[in-house]
Amino acid sequence: MGMARGRVYNNFYTPELWDQVNKQNKRILDDFLAEYRQRKMSKGIISGYYNDLRIILIYVLKELNNRCVLELNKKNFRGLSIYLSEDCGMSSSRVNRMKSAINSMLTFCEEDDDYEYEINHAKKVKGLPRERVKDDEDNFFFSFDEFIQVRDILVEQGKLQLAVLWSLGFDSAGRKNELYQVEKHGLFDGNKTNVVIGKRGKKFPLVYLYDTKELIRQYLDDRGDDDIDSLWIKGSGINKSTITKDVIYDRICQISRILSKVRNEECHIFPHTMRHSRLECLSQGTDTRLLDSNGIPIKYPLEQVQVFAHHSDVSTTQSYLKNHDDDTINEMFGFSN
Repeated sequence: MGMARGRVYNNFYTPELWDQVNKQNKRILDDFLAEYRQRKMSKGIISGYYNDLRIILIYVLKELNNRCVLELNKKNFRGLSIYLSEDCGMSSSRVNRMKSAINSMLTFCEEDDDYEYEINHAKKVKGLPRERVKDDEDNFFFSFDEFIQVRDILVEQGKLQLAVLWSLGFDSAGRKNELYQVEKHGLFDGNKTNVVIGKRGKKFPLVYLYDTKELIRQYLDDRGDDDIDSLWIKGSGINKSTITKDVIYDRICQISRILSKVRNEECHIFPHTMRHSRLECLSQGTDTRLLDSNGIPIKYPLEQVQVFAHHSDVSTTQSYLKNHDDDTINEMFGFSN
């Protein structure tokens, strides 16, 4: 039988233990909650995240040598799930809510330029059966077909700027901050944007395919002349102005509603979802716009995907992709599943 929420919290938290928690972990928690307050999340949601994440950070203090949460791996988060379920007697739904809380905080760190954090390992651990949360591997990726369907819907709705953000973000696998730096000038000269500055100060242009270029052309024709250099604006006519990086994040999250309709189930995507999905698409050869001389979609080797992602270590690139070991074994022996 699962513990009540207050009882669970009281069994974990004491002011004395909280004083000992890694200061960097506390700072991450504070930054994450500040972001959610800025997004006008309800006080109830923020309070729930605060209490759940304090429990997790105290667990890290007691069981994982008070390490920074950004250093934890999949095994550590799997151990947390087992501990909460078996040692603490929490219900599956309660454990999954806790898992969702740490997923959300680490996804924030993936997106925020203040943190050198590439991959959210907590997201790689599935929720417990029967009450699985909606941020597991199936929703962490979307397919190329889903990308096209969502883009077509955005265009049909006349949301051209949002369609460009979706298309450029997917094609380039750009991070939020990298996409934010894109300027409107020179986008028709080739298939690369202006040079942007990525994590660890790396400088490179973002790349996009020809259909995305034509969509950009359509959007800029519709936008008309203005003296704003950025590709991204808000308002119209004389009321046009630039946007902030947070608006890029919000606009991509808004697309979750359309993807949910395409899938016929609720799902949530973030800027990094596009990055993961694009690298998986290139690795598996599912982009029908990129064909070899025989007209077959190109399946790019891991080393090329690494270069495209601007990863220093190929293991980082590998961690972005789905695990296809079962598919490989089934293909080797001709098994159906």
